[in-house]
Amino acid sequence: MERYINLPVQMYASSTATNAAAVDSGTTDTAATEGKLEQAGQNFVTTVTVGDYAVVTTGIAGYPVRSWALVTAVDSDTVLSIEGPGVAATGTGGLSAIGTVYSIIAAADVSKCVLSGAKFTENIQGGDVVCNVTTNLNYTVASVTDDTTIVLSGTNFGILNGDDFFILSDRGSQGSTKVRLDNATEIRGNASDGEVTVHYKRGATNQKLVIAMGDSVSDDAYFIKFKEVALNCMKSQWRVNSETMPLTVSSGTQGIQWAASFTFS
Repeated sequence: MERYINLPVQMYASSTATNAAAVDSGTTDTAATEGKLEQAGQNFVTTVTVGDYAVVTTGIAGYPVRSWALVTAVDSDTVLSIEGPGVAATGTGGLSAIGTVYSIIAAADVSKCVLSGAKFTENIQGGDVVCNVTTNLNYTVASVTDDTTIVLSGTNFGILNGDDFFILSDRGSQGSTKVRLDNATEIRGNASDGEVTVHYKRGATNQKLVIAMGDSVSDDAYFIKFKEVALNCMKSQWRVNSETMPLTVSSGTQGIQWAASFTFS
């Protein structure tokens, strides 16, 4: 009887987004005015359209990276009227403050992840997760438009041109590595680095498999879930059975965990 666990691994590892470039960008200056984004020397009348979005591209206190506001009016070449979570409800702050680094994104490019040369229609589906390595923020896929374009859930700017990203899936059929369980003699976790080790029946080679984590941690949370899924898989009455490790929250920088490498010895 064969038993396997499918472990999510990076899909499109080390990719750099080829989204449409920002229509404008800069750093706010001149004045801090409620409900306004201001920068001297700009040409907003030429570049920006009502309905575009101003996005914080370097996080500041109270306004994390990718906080945004809708452009409601192009007042002049140097002033935009804006509203949304990236600007203070009253007074000034965020995109209405002085010294905020921002980009203006066209409305048509909201919530997109674009990668030239990709084959998203072949291996990505709704529910998969896009992990932005540049910002360490993660987003759920809502739909796949075509081979090179994904739409992310909600109104967000999860991926901008030049961001580095990868994709994780726990559907099992794509983006996973299969690890055999039925001939394992012991499964161990390492609380210092999160590694999972599977020991197999003695043979000439490949007696031990070390699974290293992609998101650096100092706990064994992944092992605890791995063990739970492995035990459920072993209880199956089917002659051949496989279970998929669900995507799990990580205490590391990216906030989501994946199996980064598999080393036999």
